[in-house]
Amino acid sequence: MTHVDRAGTPDARTQPRQAASTWLLAGPRTTLLFLRRDFSDRAMFRSSLVLDLGFGLLNLVSFLFISRVLQHPGGPVPGGAATYFDYVAVGLAYMLVVQATCSQLLSRVQEHQRSGTLEALVASPVSPRLMAVGLGAYPTLLGLLRSIVYLAVAGAVLGMHVSGADWFGTVVVLILGSGAALSIGIALAACAVAYRPGAAAGKTVIVGLGFLSGAYFPVSALPEPVPWVCAVLPTRMAIDGLRAALAGGAWTLDALLLAGTTAVGLPLAAWAFARALRHARRTGTLVRG
Repeated sequence: MTHVDRAGTPDARTQPRQAASTWLLAGPRTTLLFLRRDFSDRAMFRSSLVLDLGFGLLNLVSFLFISRVLQHPGGPVPGGAATYFDYVAVGLAYMLVVQATCSQLLSRVQEHQRSGTLEALVASPVSPRLMAVGLGAYPTLLGLLRSIVYLAVAGAVLGMHVSGADWFGTVVVLILGSGAALSIGIALAACAVAYRPGAAAGKTVIVGLGFLSGAYFPVSALPEPVPWVCAVLPTRMAIDGLRAALAGGAWTLDALLLAGTTAVGLPLAAWAFARALRHARRTGTLVRG
C-alpha cells in the first residue's frame, strides 16, 4: 500500500518500491508487446535474418582460411585455444551479437525519429525506460540466434574444437552477454537521440569494442595501460567466458562479473535513454529529417 503524507502526496519511501514493481510487473509485458510488433513484420524478420546470417558465415569462412595461412610464432595460440580459428570464431560470434543488437537498435531509433513515430511512442503511457528495453529486445534476440548458429556451424562444419565444451556454461554466458550487448545498445541509442552525431559515434564504438575486447587478437598486444582498461569491458568478460566454457575451462567468475555489470549497466542505460528523450523533447529534436 502506498503511504501518503498529510498533503496527500506519496511518501518518498515508497517510490523505490513502486519503481521496482513497475520493472517487475510491467517490464515483461511491455517487452513482449514490442516483440510481438516486431516479429509480426515477417518481411523484416526474414530479410534481416538471412542477410545477417549470410554475412556472419562469410566472415567465419574468411577467418578459417586466414587461420590456415597464419602461424603463431614461438608458442601456443593465445587464450588456450587449439587453433587461431577457435580463438577468433568465439570473438567473432559474440561481436556479431553486439553488432546486431547495437547497430539495429541505432537504426531503428533513427528511423523512428525520421518517421515521427518516436514522438508518438514518447506520448504513449509506456515508461521510457521500458520502451528502451522493448525496442532493443528484438535485435538482441536476433543477435543471440545468430551467435548460436555461428558457433554450431563453426563446431559442426568448420572444424572448431568443441569436444570438451561446457554447453551449460556456454548458454549462460551467451545469455548474460546478450544482456550486456543490450545495455551497450541502449546507451548508444541514448546518445543518438540526444545528439545528431551520436549515431555515427556509436558505430565507431561498436567497431572499437571488437579490438578492445580481444575478439581478434589478445589485448595484451595493445600498449599499456590499454589492457588494464579493457579488463572492465563487459564485452571482454563475455568473450573470455565464452572461450573458457567452449574449452571446458572455468567460466563462472567471468559469468558472475558479467551478471554484475549487466545488472548495473542495463538500468543505467535505460535511465540515460529516458533522459535523452526528455532532452530531445525539450529541444524539439524528437523528429529529425
